[in-house]
Amino acid sequence: MNAHILFPTDFSEAAQHAFDYTVKLAEALDTQIDLMSVYHLPIGDASRTAPHQIDEMLRQRRGEVMRKLNELADSAPAKRIGQMRVDYGMFVYQEIVDVASKNGHQLIAMGTKGERNAFEKLLGSVTTHTMMNAPCPVLAIPMDAQYRPVKNIAYATNFEPSDEQAIEKLNGLSEALQAKLHFLHVDTAKKYGLTEHYVMVEDYPRPFSDFSVINHESATEGIDEYVKDHDIDWLALFLPDRKFWERLLHRSFTKKMTFHSKVPTLVFGKG
Repeated sequence: MNAHILFPTDFSEAAQHAFDYTVKLAEALDTQIDLMSVYHLPIGDASRTAPHQIDEMLRQRRGEVMRKLNELADSAPAKRIGQMRVDYGMFVYQEIVDVASKNGHQLIAMGTKGERNAFEKLLGSVTTHTMMNAPCPVLAIPMDAQYRPVKNIAYATNFEPSDEQAIEKLNGLSEALQAKLHFLHVDTAKKYGLTEHYVMVEDYPRPFSDFSVINHESATEGIDEYVKDHDIDWLALFLPDRKFWERLLHRSFTKKMTFHSKVPTLVFGKG
């Protein structure tokens, strides 16, 4: 894997934990991490400030963020740090998506800390919006995740016809990590508690050696149980490009699964 990992940070505890994880992942992939942070002035501060003072406040804020970014870089082996950038923007996820698109990153790694208030629940998290719009997979790293060599990746699928592109990228990443792929589908319509292995699905884009169908009343809980029972290191999900309401419903599931999971979640979005 030659392309660098893009790591956006807000310098929170969750981001620091995710960075420590990402450094070890970069070691495993023998690649570098490009660091970025997005800053802006709080709306309240800007509205109370004279126009001629705004530029100075932005300059100071940029300098402060760059200092923190340098401190973060210094905490990792120098050979694992690539480019560092500080960008101004009101929509953090859009800046992340633009950088990943422009520079051809093949993976974005981010920390997750859940959603803590009604405002975040209404607008959605930066991580969620990044997952929906990124040109490459996004690895969401929860606070509970401790790095260990990635040996087992579970890909949860609903047999989408457009799975093929996501599976191709996932296959490349799993080969680089020397990890085994497990394909999983949760069926909430059948009798609960049954598990079928090695099923065959007509016209599925990839032959698989390990595929399980789990019957469970809750897709989220079914996946969670599979992850625990099969010693899964990463959970992979595909967020297909749907019409607005279908996409919104699927996003809700993906969002719930991402913040609920105790292992890193690799999400394939529109890219």
